[in-house]
Amino acid sequence: MKKWIFRLLLLFVGLTALGPQPFLFLNDFHQQETIGAVPLGMTDQFEVEWVHSVELTPWRETYSVHWLYGMELAETSFRSFGAGVPTEFADAKVTVQDGWIKVSDLHDRRESILYLITRDDYVLRVSGQQWKLSDVLPLGTSLELSVKWFPWWYRFVYKLEKKGSDE
Repeated sequence: MKKWIFRLLLLFVGLTALGPQPFLFLNDFHQQETIGAVPLGMTDQFEVEWVHSVELTPWRETYSVHWLYGMELAETSFRSFGAGVPTEFADAKVTVQDGWIKVSDLHDRRESILYLITRDDYVLRVSGQQWKLSDVLPLGTSLELSVKWFPWWYRFVYKLEKKGSDE
């Protein structure tokens, strides 16, 4: 009987010792419903890419996980200047690489970010995985992204799945 209690206690301590882990949490902002969660590492980055609605050129935002306050906008990249595209960046590094105008070293802290998914060109990339967001949620969804800390098993309960997926 003592061995059983010791093993159970050891299992509990082992699972607790792993502690919470960061997850990219996807939420329907208006419906306040969980869409899914993607596991992150302590130094991971994730990005959202779409086509600018006026300029009709690709735009990409790259966020970094920050253990203290969740996330920060690390870099934004776009193919052309135009409507709604900032032209001045304080304390940021601006370069042109492979046809992309990259603005890096932004360090813009964010608690969460919102995207209105109105077209099927929004793509989310995390740790080598990629999701076309229109395959994950209905068009017209106000998608809220945030970095939250959950137990390791959360990845199995709130796995990000495509619409209609039976996996």
